[in-house]
Amino acid sequence: MRLYIVRHAIAELRNIHSPMDEDRALTAEGIEKMQRVAEGLNTVGFIPDVILTSPLVRARQTAEILLEAFDSDIPMKIHPDLSPGGDRGILYRDIAKYRKKAQGLMLVGHQPSLGEIAGEIAWESPECYIELKKGGVCVIDLESIQDVLRGRLVCLLTPSVLCKIKSGT
Repeated sequence: MRLYIVRHAIAELRNIHSPMDEDRALTAEGIEKMQRVAEGLNTVGFIPDVILTSPLVRARQTAEILLEAFDSDIPMKIHPDLSPGGDRGILYRDIAKYRKKAQGLMLVGHQPSLGEIAGEIAWESPECYIELKKGGVCVIDLESIQDVLRGRLVCLLTPSVLCKIKSGT
């Protein structure tokens, strides 16, 4: 199974309009850039069968932009353990449940959790952290989904690279 790990797009800073971290929405720039990122993913065929997203507003909005670009009936499910401080053990067990149902699974969430997840799956340690830019994507082919998740890093794509893929520049 292929695992796509996507960091949410550029979001508002905490301010008087969104004092709670979980309420921060994407900025206009974040929306526009994520639309181009999603089109780039679509162009290279990095399209999942299912999207799991953090319940925080900025992650849900990012997942919705991805769904729109993929133009299909891909289910999106809220997964509380993709929130900052979520339980990775529960998340990994839930990912394993998709091994017979999906060829591709996309996680949309936050740093540093996503970088730690990628490091743990690819190199057996969350200390082998991958830095994902906002709107960045890490692709891992899962090789073991039994007791622990293990896989091979396929690529790490920055938003600027994905935007160029779509625009052809």
